[in-house]
Amino acid sequence: MCRAILEKAVMKRCNFEDPITGKGADFGGANLNKAQLEDSILVKANLRVATLHGANLTNCNLRGAILAGADLKDCNLTGCNLQDANLRGANILGAKFDLASPVHMSNSI
Repeated sequence: MCRAILEKAVMKRCNFEDPITGKGADFGGANLNKAQLEDSILVKANLRVATLHGANLTNCNLRGAILAGADLKDCNLTGCNLQDANLRGANILGAKFDLASPVHMSNSI
């Protein structure tokens, strides 16, 4: 799926994790603008520098996902599991989050 054009794709409730190896899908550089991914499993997925303008990721499991440099402008990330996700350098302008606990308390000591 690397650099795939999936603009406006409907991929609700999909599992993008390999059940045997546990590796996530590689969406690096993909165009996922306005894609519908609600309730999908994207554990350890590579979304590095992917574009997701206006994508709906409601209730997705993004645990350990690589979103470094991704364009998440106006994305809906409410209810997502972002534990250990890498958002370094990601554009989150206008993105919707609902954090269950304050960010500064999310890492246990």
